Amino acid sequence: MKKMSELQTRILFGGIGVLFLILMLWIGGWIFDLFLIAIALIGAREVYFAFEKKGYAPQKQAGYLMIIIFYLQHLYWSGKYDFVLTLTMVIFSLSLCVWKKDVHPNDMAVTVLGFFYPGIALVFAFLLRDFTHENYLLILALASTFATDTAAYFVGRKFGSKKLCPSISPGKTVEGSAGGLAGSVLVTILTGLVLNLVYHSQIAVIHFTVIGLLGGAISQAGDLTASAIKRYCGIKDYGNILPGHGGILDRIDSLLFTLPVVYIYALLFLI
Repeated sequence: MKKMSELQTRILFGGIGVLFLILMLWIGGWIFDLFLIAIALIGAREVYFAFEKKGYAPQKQAGYLMIIIFYLQHLYWSGKYDFVLTLTMVIFSLSLCVWKKDVHPNDMAVTVLGFFYPGIALVFAFLLRDFTHENYLLILALASTFATDTAAYFVGRKFGSKKLCPSISPGKTVEGSAGGLAGSVLVTILTGLVLNLVYHSQIAVIHFTVIGLLGGAISQAGDLTASAIKRYCGIKDYGNILPGHGGILDRIDSLLFTLPVVYIYALLFLI
């Protein structure tokens, strides 16, 4: 049997991933909540693994526990105590340097990093889901992010010549970046128009255009940020849980930047 190429593997498992995500959105409820928490924990594990390769000793159990506590209280109290609890946990977690002599401040810094990124950063998925017309804005953010990634990949493969950030990610090109931005705007507009019909909403096309532009730009910044961390830690991928894509964080790195931007835009202009 002929072995699939890297591109075929990427497309196959990317399609499976999209279908699974659609299923999670359709089911919703506590199953979707658990799904997001699991993604946050796996992503944090991948960050800790990356920095362990660099010689750090993140306190993984402490990071996982903080993530679980954060999401449980967020769901129970609807986010009322998010800021207070987050600040409290981070402050007290630093005291591990006192109780464990082999733990150093830089180890706790990495522990806190994993708690925030990707840990609790996915809280914006909950906020967007519950913002208006359940899943409306979340679907827009997902569409913008995945359209950017897909368009940038294929346009870059076909037309890419000028390197975008060779010191961070040698494979990315200016042409691919422009293609990703254009793809984001187009897909976000089309998705928004469909959602207007589904939800009987009247959000103007200009908002879809702006969200597409913002998502297309900021999602690429998220991708490059994750690449910079990988390069610093000396790894190619954050994991291998997703054939053709790498780890969970390799798949959601862009989304972690898009979600808060779309949420802030919605607060400012869609209320």
